[in-house]
Amino acid sequence: MEPIDHSNFNVRNDEGITPLEELSSDSTGSGLEAEPALPDIADIRAPFDPKLIDVITHQRTVDLLMARLGHGEMDLSPDFQRRANLWSNARKSGLIESMLLRIPIPSLYVAEDKSGNYQVVDGLQRLCAIAHFVRVSSLNKELKTTLDPLRLTGLQSLRNDLDNNGYDDLPRPLQRRIMETELTLHVIRAGTPPNVKFNIFSRINQGGLPLKSQEIRNAIYPGKWREHIRNMAVSQDFLRATEGKIKGERLEDHELVLRFAALYSLPQDEKRQPDENLDEFLNEFVEKRAAGWTEQRWQEMEAAFNHSMRAAQLVFGRIAFRKYSTTDEARLPINRGLFETEAVALAWRTDEEINALAARSSKVIEEFGRKFSSEKDFSNALLYATGKGSASNKRLEVINAIFDGALDA
Repeated sequence: MEPIDHSNFNVRNDEGITPLEELSSDSTGSGLEAEPALPDIADIRAPFDPKLIDVITHQRTVDLLMARLGHGEMDLSPDFQRRANLWSNARKSGLIESMLLRIPIPSLYVAEDKSGNYQVVDGLQRLCAIAHFVRVSSLNKELKTTLDPLRLTGLQSLRNDLDNNGYDDLPRPLQRRIMETELTLHVIRAGTPPNVKFNIFSRINQGGLPLKSQEIRNAIYPGKWREHIRNMAVSQDFLRATEGKIKGERLEDHELVLRFAALYSLPQDEKRQPDENLDEFLNEFVEKRAAGWTEQRWQEMEAAFNHSMRAAQLVFGRIAFRKYSTTDEARLPINRGLFETEAVALAWRTDEEINALAARSSKVIEEFGRKFSSEKDFSNALLYATGKGSASNKRLEVINAIFDGALDA
């Protein structure tokens, strides 16, 4: 195998800015390249019939909600939530102080299942804070933690009277005030169609740490697909190909794998709809196309994925799934669109073709750099809104042409 030449990867986008790494919730790198969206296609949502929205509003006391939590009827840690109980004790104490002062608490959103149980959609940290103070045993059971009961700290108006108090230290009238506090609860009913529910989740999660699309998808579309996508995301082939760089705390790794599975499941000669956005494409895959897959079909998908991950290491080495780089130390983060495209294009190739591409890796990489710098449609398909159908089609067309050219040389 020839050594990989990075010289043609010293390329910047049209604004002369090297793309930055997307940050995770703790302000460290996520391992993925930040992806700006074009103004006219940002946040596209598929249309739906407004009459299908089924949301009701209740007033529920803290006591009632804590009873639900204690009986396992309110899920604070569903598959789509990886960040329960993030608030500091001081911030939690501030919420409890507001309740004691009778200051209204922002409303909560929950999704109801067929048994009437709740998944928390918006307001998770508030519910965790309340439970930590008044029902820590229920919170520990739900989150599988070993928290000590919350003691109030950093209070403002009630500092002199209640600082360092736990719930059991409060006078009974104050305990009653907390437990009888009514919270506004918006319930997304169980019969709401998945695509409508997805839209609702997306719209209401606009706070400080909104849910990612993949987190919402995991919540709304249950099924075997989640287990298989998770298996691929923790496979040694995937971890080696990405060097374990993708944190995945917001299911970014799952979405990468799902992008591969959805695109690879299409016939090779079938293109995506040009105006189709990523959420439409992935949701349709998990709800319809993959819904009836057998275990054997999933095993075939996993085998193709692992094959492509090994091939990416052979052909692209340490710049697999990255657009360009000047040195190994200054490599850019993994690009979502390039991951999807390289993985699918390589999965279609035989072992013999992979070995031939690996032997000509320098030629493959040089041609990629040339096309990225000279073909604006291709570079845009890697820089902006990479989930759009037209961008996906363009990338696959160019990468396949690069592979074909190298094999014919």
